Amino acid sequence: MKNRIHNFVLTFVLVSSILFMLTTSVFADIGDTTLKKGMEHPDVAALQEKLNMLGYFESEEYINQFGPKTEAALKAFQKDNGLKQDGIAGKDTFKLLSLKIKQSEILPEDFEPIQEGDNGDKVVDIQKKLKNLNIFKSEINSIYDQETIDAVLTFQKANALPQTGIVDSATLIKLNTASGDITADRASASRRLINAKVVDYAKQFIGVPYKWGASSGKAFDCSGFTVYIMKKFNVDLQRTASSQFSNGSKVEKQDLQAGDLVFFTTYKKGPSHVGIYIGDNKFIHASSGVDHVTVTDLDTKYYRQRYLGARRYNLTDSK
Repeated sequence: MKNRIHNFVLTFVLVSSILFMLTTSVFADIGDTTLKKGMEHPDVAALQEKLNMLGYFESEEYINQFGPKTEAALKAFQKDNGLKQDGIAGKDTFKLLSLKIKQSEILPEDFEPIQEGDNGDKVVDIQKKLKNLNIFKSEINSIYDQETIDAVLTFQKANALPQTGIVDSATLIKLNTASGDITADRASASRRLINAKVVDYAKQFIGVPYKWGASSGKAFDCSGFTVYIMKKFNVDLQRTASSQFSNGSKVEKQDLQAGDLVFFTTYKKGPSHVGIYIGDNKFIHASSGVDHVTVTDLDTKYYRQRYLGARRYNLTDSK
């Protein structure tokens, strides 16, 4: 009898572990799973789509099966980009694929290097970008003259590019990115200020009791806490962790910012627990485990194993 009970318990634990791993993989973010030949996984279809966008994988449909065709396309991409040609796709490969797609979208299809003797709108665009970076000091005149060449050389040197004085594809991509970064930096600074306010506000509730279904400010459950905090910053979240996970913008773990929502699978399949990332690899949440609002490290074994992903919402200053 004891042996039968013991065997039953072992079987239950094994089946539960397998189900947990399967459900976690379903809800994990793209790139979290390393892909290789012979695997079947939803991320394989995403990999095929990205390879197709860059001209490596020719197909009208994408499937979850990692076959020889996918492997060959991936190896070709790896070869062209100086990566180890092992036909294995991990997070770094997905990141580089996304970067290359972004770069390809920056360049016009009919792009030709811009150089001495050229003139017109394309030169005006280059001069404006260089002026925006405070490198081009002369008046914008639509002529690729010596002042423009000197400014391009300065930019290329500052960005570790070949110093040719010619705007080739690598220079234009970097120039577009750098020019855009000025506007992005302003927006980023504003976002960081709001993020800091979110963290400060959320920390005021450390120690407030946990209570299932509560979102009053005097007690919270996990999603009630996020609803309460985010409302202060003009974001009306839906009430459950799963619905909060289904909205917002997906954020990779390495790109987390304070104010992002982080999600976990705990007592049931899918996103069942949520907290607010506060920086330094920590998040604040209403925890049933300690019965109050607390701060926890993402690398805590329990939460590291159950991490699903993150979402970013458009926060605005509460004044």
